[in-house]
This record gives sequence, C-alpha cells and structure tokens, in this order.
Amino acid sequence: MFMIGQGEQVMSVGPPEPHHCPRCDEVREFEPQFTYKYGRFDLLFGFVYGRRYQLACPVCQHGWLLDKKEAERLYGRPDIPLRLRYGLVFLLGVFAALGAASLAMPPAG
Repeated sequence: MFMIGQGEQVMSVGPPEPHHCPRCDEVREFEPQFTYKYGRFDLLFGFVYGRRYQLACPVCQHGWLLDKKEAERLYGRPDIPLRLRYGLVFLLGVFAALGAASLAMPPAG
C-alpha cells in the first residue's frame, strides 16, 4: 500500500524569555520555537518546507516570527530527521537507479 501524508512539527529551541503578551495582557515566559511543515511518501521518503523560527506565548500561542539567521546564531540549527530532510533526494536516487538498471538490462527476446 502506498501512503501519502503531511504534518507540522514544533520544537522548542531555547530557554523561555519573559515578554508582554498583548493577547493575554500579562507578562509570560515566551518560548522560542522552530516550526516546519513536511510531506512524506510511504512513511520513508519525505521533504521539509515552511521552516520558521517563532517566539510564542505558552498560554494563547500568540507571538511573532524571528529572523532565521539571528535565531540560528542564538539557538543553533535544530535536528530534523534524516528521512524528512533528505528523503526526497533518496527517492529520486532510487528511481534513477531503477531506470538505469532497466536501460542496462533490455528485455530478452
């Protein structure tokens, strides 16, 4: 069976920082987060899109986006699973290898 799916992953990347939340109207410990969306084929081959860093209120999830270069400098690059990061390249390699094998071995007859 061939399965196709998509999802979104949110990871905390640093210690909480106190900021005023305009939605809650209180000072809250905002959490720096890395969020990415992904698609996958057959649970093995995936690709990542929509990467962003954000600072979010833990109560209402209100917040703002952070600059990617500045956030990577402060918090480092987060770990994205290899099957999602390089899965599409691997799938294309499998198709290329199968295509080359079919060209190298023409049908007998």
